Amino acid sequence: LAELDPSHYRVLDDLLLPSSGNTSSTQIDHVVVSNYGIFCIETKSHRGWIFGNANDQYWRQIIYKYKGEFYNPLRQNYVHVKALEALVRPQFPNAPIYSFIIFPSADKLKINGTDIVGNGRDTIAKIKTYTNSVISDIDRDRMFQILADANIHDKESRKLHIKNTREIKYGVRNPL
Repeated sequence: LAELDPSHYRVLDDLLLPSSGNTSSTQIDHVVVSNYGIFCIETKSHRGWIFGNANDQYWRQIIYKYKGEFYNPLRQNYVHVKALEALVRPQFPNAPIYSFIIFPSADKLKINGTDIVGNGRDTIAKIKTYTNSVISDIDRDRMFQILADANIHDKESRKLHIKNTREIKYGVRNPL
């Protein structure tokens, strides 16, 4: 994301925001606030080959002889987008918010039904295709500040978020 021109793009990393989803908070890897819209980016560290369909609940990872499943990151990022909307849309009802999923370490991506999943370079290139300025510099900076101010920094809240996420992911109570 460092390749994005700072005169048009502001980047927030590792945002923990209030949520009305399955947990009281949601963690977003990257949010890019720009003159062209807000980009909500989920990064997955999965390696190997990744297979999935946009509508499936789970996607598959194959790396050598290992085969596993993981929750569809499009569904995960949907919750992130909703959290962003809840914060930004009261003051900026027409601010466009776009979802992207990045797999920087995957060898091959076979995802059907969507074009918003890619590696880092793909995603930067896609973000740069948005060239219609729909947000003024002042409003961009105000949206950025709204999100920065909403970011939960409290260590206990962050620990609780991880605990709650693990419980949902694994269906059990895992100690931290």
